[in-house]
Amino acid sequence: PFLESQSRNQASIQRRKTIAVMAKFSVDHQPGFTSIEPEVEPRFSGSHPGKVVKAMEGMGASWTMAHLLAEEASQIALRVFLLDNSGSTCEADGHVLRQDLVGRTEQIPASRWDEISTMALEQAEWNACLGVRSEFVLLNSPSGITEPSREGRDFVTIDPAAGDPRAQVARLAELLKKNGPRGPTPLAYRIRQLTGRLRKAVKDDRRIMLSVVTDGIPTSTQSKPKDEFMQELREFVRQLNAFVVIRLATDDDEVVKYYNRIDEELELPLDILDDLTGEAKELHAIGNGWFAYTPLLHRIREGGALNKLFDLLDERTLRLPEIAEMLELLFRRPEDPPFPRKASELYALAAQKSSEACNVFNGRRRCMTPLVDLKALQKALGLSPFQQLQRRLVTSIFCAKNLP
Repeated sequence: PFLESQSRNQASIQRRKTIAVMAKFSVDHQPGFTSIEPEVEPRFSGSHPGKVVKAMEGMGASWTMAHLLAEEASQIALRVFLLDNSGSTCEADGHVLRQDLVGRTEQIPASRWDEISTMALEQAEWNACLGVRSEFVLLNSPSGITEPSREGRDFVTIDPAAGDPRAQVARLAELLKKNGPRGPTPLAYRIRQLTGRLRKAVKDDRRIMLSVVTDGIPTSTQSKPKDEFMQELREFVRQLNAFVVIRLATDDDEVVKYYNRIDEELELPLDILDDLTGEAKELHAIGNGWFAYTPLLHRIREGGALNKLFDLLDERTLRLPEIAEMLELLFRRPEDPPFPRKASELYALAAQKSSEACNVFNGRRRCMTPLVDLKALQKALGLSPFQQLQRRLVTSIFCAKNLP
């Protein structure tokens, strides 16, 4: 493998060069800071499952989470990120994360385009570590909408099997720097173009994951651009065995309502995501706020996850077996047996594991916190003092009614 053939010093130098290139596209990046989350240098893995697991652990995933990601990576042929660089992405209501030299993470204001670009660069590095080929496609490219897309001008491919991914990520950073906000939102056209190109390029039956990263409602020369967009999504999924994520980079109520309606009306493998803080608040409101919604969890969902548990996080309150599965993904080590499915035993184990774990960046609170809120977990498991009192009262009333 190419990484093993380089010395650690050479890899560190190349890593610093890549970060320097990444920093140029955004005025919010400062010397000594990077929006990339991992505290250790990631090891680009190729496609070997064992290397993928080690790479994911180096990026902050638990042993169990790393194995899940490695298994899913083997089932994915390609991840495509369609990046909206329309004129409205210059609006300054976005957010990005940055780390200082001692590893503290904070969220800072940015333009929507900075948020989209930062997400793209993080996903590029993340998928390179997974060994999954990924493409990053400009919505408004230099060629316009009349010419066929061309590698390097209209999109960039990150493929560890085709060369040094650090150099590929640097080329992506340069593309993003040169193609800032401009133009309309021709989502339907680009998806139609992708469908035609990928149908010829992808030969196996593995999944294609499409992430549409946008801040606006589709525009088109047709009379009904919204309907046209939905039709193109249907065709993309039908022809390519695809899963679609729509990652919103806006808080505009009209835009959010439009995409939520798509999720309700289209019977497609589709997930609608807000930014990190928005998703974290949504999980908390639905009853799944007992764990910190971290940048790592958000990054997994941004690229599309095959495990149904990730879809359920913002759909309904997790049940006991699902809480146990989530805790395994957060904490379970190779020497650990399966986590218990009895609420009291599961809570005791979670309390122990949480006390041993490092703090993480909590998307809802926007600061470093423990990975699990034990009081909230106690409530989610039905073990809070109030819930226990309620059960005792109900039992007492039932028994009293049945006395002779």
